[in-house]
Amino acid sequence: MAEIRVIERPEPGTSVTSLYCFPHAGGAAGEYARWASHTTGLRLVAVQPPGRAHNLGQPALTSMSELVSEIVAQVRFTPPFALFGHSLGALVAFEVARALQPQPLRLFVSSCPAPPLKSPAEPLHLLDDAELHAEIERRWGPLPAATSADQELLAAALACYRADLQVLETYEYLPGPRLSSPLTALVGADEPNGPAWVEGWREHTDGAFESHARPGGHFHTRQDLDGLGRLLSDTVRSDLIRAERAMAR
Repeated sequence: MAEIRVIERPEPGTSVTSLYCFPHAGGAAGEYARWASHTTGLRLVAVQPPGRAHNLGQPALTSMSELVSEIVAQVRFTPPFALFGHSLGALVAFEVARALQPQPLRLFVSSCPAPPLKSPAEPLHLLDDAELHAEIERRWGPLPAATSADQELLAAALACYRADLQVLETYEYLPGPRLSSPLTALVGADEPNGPAWVEGWREHTDGAFESHARPGGHFHTRQDLDGLGRLLSDTVRSDLIRAERAMAR
């Protein structure tokens, strides 16, 4: 069985609500673990699929259904909790939310078009390593210099990207009941397709819907972490208060 690793910050018991975070294609859990100092009152639970960072020796998963099944089977979602995903991670978080009962207090989706997705004309996961490396850097910026300079590290990074892109490019949305959870869609203000991506998510929830354009482009999540942390923390805190009031009636 492929190991789904979780990194928790701060330790369990020090926060009331948990925010489970899912990485972008090629990403790892460590990026979210660093958010802990910016998300007051939230326990960050960064979910890391195999094939990267500490799980580098394991083969990465290549289908959305398998990835979501392993996450739901291995990760303990302790209420009250919310979900956050960026780019590919937004689709993963969405499908995890659909699979869970109870559903999360809120789903945050960042920089990702809403399903159903258009099939890519030229799937990136079918490119050879040199072409894939070039296309990754053209679309999303250069890989770390240390990674590009080490052939073994580069091969591992490209294998991770390839698997994640296969998850994305072979994903098939199956229509079903809309979420009851509130949904917040985030996007970088400089993303050309951002407004259309945001509006598409409105159709996937019967709960409240919010959207925010943040400074920056596709990786706006790496800018103004204090502002992002306040947005996440304040939103989840308000959701928790509403849920507690509803239960007290």
